[in-house]
Amino acid sequence: MKLKYHYDAAPGYTPLVTPQTHPVKWLDFGMVKLEEGGRYQAESEGNEIGLVILTGTCSVQVNDQVFEHLGGRASVFDGRATGVYVPRQAGFTIEAQAGGVEVALCRCQAEQALPAQVVRPEDVVAREVGGAGFKRYVHDIFGLQMQAEHMIVGETFTLASNWSSFPPHKHDQELTEDEVVLEELYLYKIRPLEGFGLQYIYSRAGSPHGELDEAMVVRNDDVTVIPYGYHPVSAPPGYDVYYLWFLNGPRRLMRPNDDPAYAWIKTAPEEQRVYP
Repeated sequence: MKLKYHYDAAPGYTPLVTPQTHPVKWLDFGMVKLEEGGRYQAESEGNEIGLVILTGTCSVQVNDQVFEHLGGRASVFDGRATGVYVPRQAGFTIEAQAGGVEVALCRCQAEQALPAQVVRPEDVVAREVGGAGFKRYVHDIFGLQMQAEHMIVGETFTLASNWSSFPPHKHDQELTEDEVVLEELYLYKIRPLEGFGLQYIYSRAGSPHGELDEAMVVRNDDVTVIPYGYHPVSAPPGYDVYYLWFLNGPRRLMRPNDDPAYAWIKTAPEEQRVYP
């Protein structure tokens, strides 16, 4: 099963993951890249769409609403993102301002007619997660703090020499209060650019989805698809690893279920995690 793809930046919209072409049911993802003054225009049709402005500045028009001067990051590592929620059955236009813009486009089938929304940097929910050796900084953009029917989108910043999505967790079964079904994908950015990270996607014996045991080198602008299974990430010394994460499934809930073999590290005293 192929789980890693690469985004070759090109003007306009580049589709990267769809249910028709990839091993997923609910994820539809692509990138919009525009030079200054460039425009991308589309219809949401029966989908809700989350636009995450990765770098640059733009205006976004949703039907007759115009949102000006959005974004502004020179790099994804330069602070919190800006997002625009486009409801179903809406027309929208992205117009790049000075310096151009790069936008991630996350699309989910939807039934509800919700309002267009702008998630500004001050609206992003930021938190520090983990401990020594597995610390990262997580930003919820289209999280539970805003209205959406299905999508959950955010960013994780894993500093050099740390693990992320650790202890390994999954979300591929309905287990009452412990877990809900969500597919996920990651879009990677690496600092410095020539670096790399590692991602491991695996299942345990007895998984209803079958065996999965894939270790991958991930580089800048790689995309990994997580149809099921546990999916930790590692950043090597000297290189920071960022990933945009996009989740979609039948229910809009976050209930990651840790691999019991590694869950102890969350609560172990610091001295128990240091070895000679």
